[in-house]
Amino acid sequence: MEALLRHLKNILELLAVSQTDRAREWDHHTVQRSFQWAEYCEQLHSRFQSNPTVRSALESGLNDTNQRLQDSLPSYSPVMFSDLAQCRHKLLVHLLRNPYAPNSVVQMLCPDPKTAAQEFQIDQSSFITCRSAFNLLCCTLDRNTHAGLQVEAEVRGKLLGKLLNSLLTRSGNDEYARTVLDSILRDSAGKIESLYDIIAAALLSSNDESNAVTQNFILDWLRDNDGCLSKLCKTLSPGVCTVLSRQSPEFKQAYWGVLKHWASCLEYDVLESVWAPTSDETVTFNVLADRFKDLLNSGPPLKKDTETELKVLKLEGGDFNVKGINIWTDLIIQLKL
Repeated sequence: MEALLRHLKNILELLAVSQTDRAREWDHHTVQRSFQWAEYCEQLHSRFQSNPTVRSALESGLNDTNQRLQDSLPSYSPVMFSDLAQCRHKLLVHLLRNPYAPNSVVQMLCPDPKTAAQEFQIDQSSFITCRSAFNLLCCTLDRNTHAGLQVEAEVRGKLLGKLLNSLLTRSGNDEYARTVLDSILRDSAGKIESLYDIIAAALLSSNDESNAVTQNFILDWLRDNDGCLSKLCKTLSPGVCTVLSRQSPEFKQAYWGVLKHWASCLEYDVLESVWAPTSDETVTFNVLADRFKDLLNSGPPLKKDTETELKVLKLEGGDFNVKGINIWTDLIIQLKL
């Protein structure tokens, strides 16, 4: 136990130093050894989190070391026992945030994905890098990309797309890739709109055959997580959804499914002469019409596909030509088709 507490004290001191100007003295070997110690710290958490006696001793040691480091370094943030499970993540965040960290160290922390794919059977270090980068990449440019997403979201989405692509190109990693997305969803609590922008950017990040596998995987994950696909479409602008629909036939079908669901949740209010939402899941009639308008303005072949689908739905709904009976008739009248 004495050795464990000593190691824990050393790791906390290492995390503290990684935030100071002393990090300028670190080289490749120092960084490698630091991450080995951080991994050892995660193993401690995994091994003893369910052992009340050992965990209590470790928490007591943490409190003592935290207090000593806070007295020496006022900016030091205490490390809780639960933080030990993500010790490499914390170390990486500290180094990427530290202006004194040498460029060679930063480049080492963000390796080329192709090189990383050769070195790791399961790209776990890239996963940690990407999760940390999501918390750190804060672009000050207030402008949008060609798809209508902010630059920050596009950068993060490309990171996510590369990570998932590197995982899914090797068999047996599907469950691990799901864990990546589940973890990012948990980490984004309170910032869910930003998450959906990042996912949209990941879907748009490439258009080659290998990325089609990644796109389908993300869409399946969205469908499996209750309400996520609908929330994604609701959060993204009509323009972004249209760009995605034009690029990916799979997303187009998924988006159409969401639009149909929203339409099914609207009921005609005879007294007000409007289609009114029956739940919070859906959107207003005008918002729904704007979504279709954007699809129709996108040019061929999406324009023609949208016109055909709307007319088929009108026909299936009774092919009425007067307002207030079938929502697809009213949408076609609104859109002047």
